[in-house]
Amino acid sequence: MQTKREFKLIQPDEVGSLLIKHHSTLMTVFYELQSSWMSRIYKRYKNTETAYIVCYLAKNTHLEIIRLKEYNLNHDISLNNFWVNFSNISKPVERITHIVKETAIPKETVRRKVKNLMNSGFIFYDTKNKGYSWNILPQNKDQYFDKDLYLKFISAEISSISKFIFIFSEFFNLNLNKKLIEDEFLSQYSFYWYHFLSCQLQWLKMWKKKFKDIDIILIALQATIPFLQYVYNVENNKDRSLDNMLNSIEKTRRQDNLSLKGISATSVSEVTGIPRATCIRKLEKLTLLGFLFREPKTKRFFLNQNKSDRTKNIITKDNINFTVEIFSKFITIILNSLIQNQNLQNKQSFNFLKKA
Repeated sequence: MQTKREFKLIQPDEVGSLLIKHHSTLMTVFYELQSSWMSRIYKRYKNTETAYIVCYLAKNTHLEIIRLKEYNLNHDISLNNFWVNFSNISKPVERITHIVKETAIPKETVRRKVKNLMNSGFIFYDTKNKGYSWNILPQNKDQYFDKDLYLKFISAEISSISKFIFIFSEFFNLNLNKKLIEDEFLSQYSFYWYHFLSCQLQWLKMWKKKFKDIDIILIALQATIPFLQYVYNVENNKDRSLDNMLNSIEKTRRQDNLSLKGISATSVSEVTGIPRATCIRKLEKLTLLGFLFREPKTKRFFLNQNKSDRTKNIITKDNINFTVEIFSKFITIILNSLIQNQNLQNKQSFNFLKKA
């Protein structure tokens, strides 16, 4: 029986080691989280780079809300109080040059995306401070996004993140449950969302610099997730490490590989919201990069079993290590906050019983 972990803060390297040691278990859930998040923002903003810019502006807005705690430690930064906070803060502004620097998106592309976002009402231009700010609820004839839709959007993401964090809590023998984690996110919404967007922006910037293309990563995830699940199910040993996962994929027989449904431009488009014609181009690019291969008979795409081809562009050691590093920090922040809150509640309960 697992024993309850004593009150001790978790370190990022502990989380990173778990991600490497139990790669095929934890990274499958992580990739599902990433696919879900990227698909939702794509469908909302109709373009990944456009969504990327909005997320950058939103991150800075949440930081401004967090700073309200500098004046009042008990200030409510929950999701329920988000609209009040958003209305009361001085909106942070960003200039084109700052957006270019932080996103690695070319300047002219940023200008074009910003103009479209202003027309849709997702951002506005602050004439006094000469910069762009995030607009939470744009409402015009072209784009209507009300409070209920925003809550639904955020709630779905919090549910996905909580599932991911809960799995980690079990590895550390923490006495937590998914509901408790969700409640923590809701009560400290701007704090956690700021950190979530921060690591997502770092991750997207890495791919933007490497491929000049973020859509390609969202599409690559659609081939990676089912194959990791398949390898996890057919492997009899308990070694779920990164090295074993890579070797297992290479050892898997092609006829076993083809027993999977694979992916097609149509199936990817349905999941991600990316137009089918765009999916065709991106799938072909992933094939040229050696990440996928196309089966001539079914014309469906599968993860390339040749390890050297598959790992030379996307699943490189540097890419994996950077991903593990930035998300380990985010996971650590959440787990340590939950541990501290749980410890505080236990102390309060003990003092109450002692006084009684």
